[in-house]
Amino acid sequence: MSTAVAAPRSGATIRTLLEGAAFREAVSKALPTHLTPDRFIRVACTTLMRTPKLAQCDQSSFFNALLTLSQLGIEPDGRRAHLIPFDNRKRNCTEVQLIIDYKGLVELAQRSGTVSNIHADVVCDGDIFEYDRGELKRHLIDFRKPRGGVYAVYALARFKDGTEKCEVMTREDVEGIRKRSRAGNNGPWVTDWSEMAKKTVFRRLSKWLTLSPEFRDAVDHDDDVPQVSSAGPERTLVETVPFEIPPQADDGKSNDDESTEAAAGPAPSRKPEDAPPINSAQEQLAAIVTGSGFTFDDWRDWALADGHLEKKHAEIPGFDLVPDSVCVRLIRAKAGMIGELGKRKTGV
Repeated sequence: MSTAVAAPRSGATIRTLLEGAAFREAVSKALPTHLTPDRFIRVACTTLMRTPKLAQCDQSSFFNALLTLSQLGIEPDGRRAHLIPFDNRKRNCTEVQLIIDYKGLVELAQRSGTVSNIHADVVCDGDIFEYDRGELKRHLIDFRKPRGGVYAVYALARFKDGTEKCEVMTREDVEGIRKRSRAGNNGPWVTDWSEMAKKTVFRRLSKWLTLSPEFRDAVDHDDDVPQVSSAGPERTLVETVPFEIPPQADDGKSNDDESTEAAAGPAPSRKPEDAPPINSAQEQLAAIVTGSGFTFDDWRDWALADGHLEKKHAEIPGFDLVPDSVCVRLIRAKAGMIGELGKRKTGV
């Protein structure tokens, strides 16, 4: 006796598909043994709640990104990997950009079995840093005083045979990469500049390393890549979703209203116990500013002019280097801050 399988309803939301049996089965086939489908889906749901615009993204791009991560064994937790909404004007839709974080690449590199330790850091004006003919001599940080502005970043790999390989990039080198990136003006490049700088130099170092195919796949699937030119060929989406996605509604309304509502205020009982929260004051400030339509440069220029930042902070490239005291004070006065930013931008 055959069993009838109900056809998925038209206009199913991303949240519905994410929690559905078809996606769970697809993920189960791809995930390595150290991750379970339940945990992976919980983390993905939390990401959807934390970034409501993902609910309006092209569904194929959303699930392609998740399935790529499942094959790599990396969670979309905002630490190892990021899902960033991107407005594709050529396709007239919002797609999901997959950005593999520095910590995600390091995790993959260490799975290869040849690397014993990986370290990356930014170098500031107040640090003692010596680098000679490819060898990192020393990097000393005095945490009792301000480190000053960032002028370089490096990545160091130590192998199990005791040898080392180091790569160093100047801040100008990193900024050149950021400006050519599709995601250079949003997402982690705004909220976590230092982490993205570490990733950039580590990705350059990885060209000298013997790493696993999974690592190379991660780099290949990373949407944080430099654009050769704005007139170059558009990156097309590879339709590899191994389960059926119902046609999205085209009635002028978002067909992911329930996901958006969940994102605005999930009930505590639905929050997974291992959900990655927004921890730092820097991340909270970044979310307030960028969520109101302003860039980091908008905020930094205002903060310097209004006396919230000192002159020594004039060159910081991202929210992650803003002092805690400044973040906490402005988070508490967020309404006034956003109002002042709006006045400055419009010239009122």
